[in-house]
Amino acid sequence: MATGPSYIILSDNESDEETWLRGPNIHGMEFFDKHCHFGNEVEMTKANLDHLKRQVIDYKPTIPYYVCKMGKTTNNLTRGKMTFNKEYTEEHLKNYLTVPTTIPITSNTNAWVGTRVRINKVATGHAVMTTNWPDVVMGAEIKDEDICMFCFYDGTRELGCFVTRLSN
Repeated sequence: MATGPSYIILSDNESDEETWLRGPNIHGMEFFDKHCHFGNEVEMTKANLDHLKRQVIDYKPTIPYYVCKMGKTTNNLTRGKMTFNKEYTEEHLKNYLTVPTTIPITSNTNAWVGTRVRINKVATGHAVMTTNWPDVVMGAEIKDEDICMFCFYDGTRELGCFVTRLSN
C-alpha cells in the first residue's frame, strides 16, 4: 500500500486552513487511517478530521468505516443509490452479499433515520444500496459534497449500517 501525505495545505483556501486529503490512492499514516477506507478523494477540514478521529477512538469498528464525498448520483431523490467501490466490497462486504438482501440502516444526523435498504453486489463487483436509499438521504439531510461515514456492523443475525455526516 502506498503512503502519501498526512495532510496538505491548499494554497487557494482563503482561510489558509489546513486540510487533510485522503482517497483511494492517497493514504495516510495516522492512527485512524487503518480503520477507514476512503471511497473517493476526500478533503477534510480540522472539524471533519476531529469528528472522524472521535468515531474511531470511541467505536473502533470491526469492519473499517467507508468514508466518501457524496455526489449527485448518490443524492438523487428519485433514483438515488449508494455505491461502494469494488475493493471495499471484496474485502469487507462480499460474504454478507451472496444474495441481494435488505439491511437496517440508521443515522442520528439531526433527525433520526431508521429504515431498511436493499443492498447487493452487482456484476461490476460493487455493492450498491438502492431501495429506500433516498429516504436515508432526506432523513439524514445529506447534500452534495457532504463527507459521510458508513459504519457497517455484524448484527446478531444480519449486516447493519450506521451512516453519519462528518461535521462541516
